[in-house]
Amino acid sequence: MPRHDAPDVAFYPPVLFAGAPIAAMILDWIIPLDILGKGPIQIAAGFVILIVAMTLGLWGIVAFKRAGTNVSPHASALIVVTNGPYRFTRNPMYLGIALFQLGLGLAASLDWSVIIAPLVLAALHYGVVLREEAYLTAKFGAPYTEYLDKTRRWL
Repeated sequence: MPRHDAPDVAFYPPVLFAGAPIAAMILDWIIPLDILGKGPIQIAAGFVILIVAMTLGLWGIVAFKRAGTNVSPHASALIVVTNGPYRFTRNPMYLGIALFQLGLGLAASLDWSVIIAPLVLAALHYGVVLREEAYLTAKFGAPYTEYLDKTRRWL
């Protein structure tokens, strides 16, 4: 039976995008830490990070759509996208997910969200990014490895 032409990701990233904030809220309710304050600078910084996160993620989606390739990691990659935010980072959508978690924590004074943010990034890195990179390297070869050499994974 032929292998499905898609990366073998450990989980679907939008589930993490939705699940991590829910987990943070539940943890904050069960085990409140009360570390973060509610100062205006912290809240403003959180909102700025949220805006950057959403802009980065949506810009990545738009770049994929304009290039005519699939956004879902469960579908085949049709081309290597190197324009838009992909000129600066190989993972703008996933970076947006991790930054969203951090921004939410600061904006809403949600301690667990800030604590979970690096875990979200690690989950994306090991459960999705490395697997996608292996798939894309096998599928596209030299054009993709050249892109890897000239573009940072995160920032």
